[in-house]
Amino acid sequence: MKKKNLFLKSTSSLLAMLFVVMSAFMFTACDDDPEPEPEPENSILEIVSASETHTQLEAFVTADADLAAALGGNNLTLFAPNDAAFDRLRTILDVESLDQVNPAVIGAVLRYHAVASVELRESFTEESELTSLQGEDITFNADANIFNGGTDTDVEFVGDEILATNGVVHVVETILIPPSIFATIGANLGKVSQTVLLGADFSTLAAAIAKADTYADATTGVPFLTDVLAGDNPITVFAPINQVFASAGITLETFTAEQWYGIIATHVLAGGDFSAEDIQAGLAANPSVRTYATAAQTNIQVGPGIFTNPETGEDVATISAGGAPVVSADITSDNGRVHAVAGIVSSVNTYETVLLGSPGNAAEPSFYNAFSNIRYSYGDAGSASGGTSSPVDLAYYFGNTNQATLASIDSDGLRNNFFASNNSLDIAIDFDTRNSTRFRVTDLSPEQFGGIILNSQLEDAASSENNTNLSATNLQEGSVVAFTLDSDRGGYAGLIRVVSVDDTNNTGTITIEVKVQVTGN
Repeated sequence: MKKKNLFLKSTSSLLAMLFVVMSAFMFTACDDDPEPEPEPENSILEIVSASETHTQLEAFVTADADLAAALGGNNLTLFAPNDAAFDRLRTILDVESLDQVNPAVIGAVLRYHAVASVELRESFTEESELTSLQGEDITFNADANIFNGGTDTDVEFVGDEILATNGVVHVVETILIPPSIFATIGANLGKVSQTVLLGADFSTLAAAIAKADTYADATTGVPFLTDVLAGDNPITVFAPINQVFASAGITLETFTAEQWYGIIATHVLAGGDFSAEDIQAGLAANPSVRTYATAAQTNIQVGPGIFTNPETGEDVATISAGGAPVVSADITSDNGRVHAVAGIVSSVNTYETVLLGSPGNAAEPSFYNAFSNIRYSYGDAGSASGGTSSPVDLAYYFGNTNQATLASIDSDGLRNNFFASNNSLDIAIDFDTRNSTRFRVTDLSPEQFGGIILNSQLEDAASSENNTNLSATNLQEGSVVAFTLDSDRGGYAGLIRVVSVDDTNNTGTITIEVKVQVTGN
């Protein structure tokens, strides 16, 4: 059904009134008083809803329940931007739709168009200052037009003011931008920071950046993340989309400002503008992983990844940064690009669902390289441990008293268990080098284990200096074990979470998840 245009209706009403008054003047000599102006029939929201030229304003107000409630109150003035105003803003921001803009930013901008008092146009002067619902003032120039509308300092009104049952509406053809937001947009326009700070898909990340920058503000020598994102130096950002935080139950309160700073800085490659094509070309030459330095002064590893489309269930080949698969690559800007990711980028390596078998299990290997996520059979582990170095860090067995056990290769308990299962297997003879990994069973919960994504967090949790045991015993589902690799293996710290134990007689398996520091961190 075609909408009635109440903005035109106002003009028609005035003409009708004028005719009535003139008729009365010509034919009635006994009454010289003009007819009173009719009372308004529609509220501000009804006027907006009925207008054919305010469809976008109506859509945004409808989508924002709090704004709709505010505009449904009494004694209000609305400077109502028409569709042409929204189209101009979309062109300035270079976006296909304003739905791509952070809803919090849109909400603040629209609240700047409303005043909690009835202000008729005849009252506007250069001295007028109207405090908006957003909190900042609307001012006027010498021509009584709006002065602070962003880049436009002479925002004219379109048509006459329209009285409403709860206030008055003034139509404008420019989106009025609060000075604080205008300063932000101006600094970020065309930059990576525009994508991250103003993008609808990254509103949670933007809020986290604001909190992280309170740490930068209080700490000498720490740059603001907003400055890094808006700077002239080329950068690449792996930006988690909102659903990542929501599905993981992560809120702004989950981490301190300092922790947020470290987490977010880990998502920023400060060394250049790296396209997905360039990264994939590098992986083709070296199909394992590529290591990149981050703004957190740590390294992350980028390699092949798989993203499962939640709508279709289809697995899509992509690249993965620190365990986070890229779901939308190459959102380019003047100073770099953004790759949207469906996960939190970690500066630690995470290996999920590692299955190790007991000495009596012929199907699954017992020996494990915790740094590179490689499993070895007894024979392969012995061959790899010939000479003066070995890549083998630990092994699994199920003992009579110690039950499910992860042990260092130089552990007598491991040696004895394998020898007992087969007296032709003697690790002391078959392995020229036996690495000295050290362990400690922690009090960490599986949830705390899952929240560790930074090198610094891992080091704090693993507490390398306290890892002194040759083995971690009596393990069960949910156990979290800290470990430190042999000094010849870099001395890296790590954590192991026991996912499940399916063993009772040294012939079963253990499933673990492993987190270990990345080279250079």
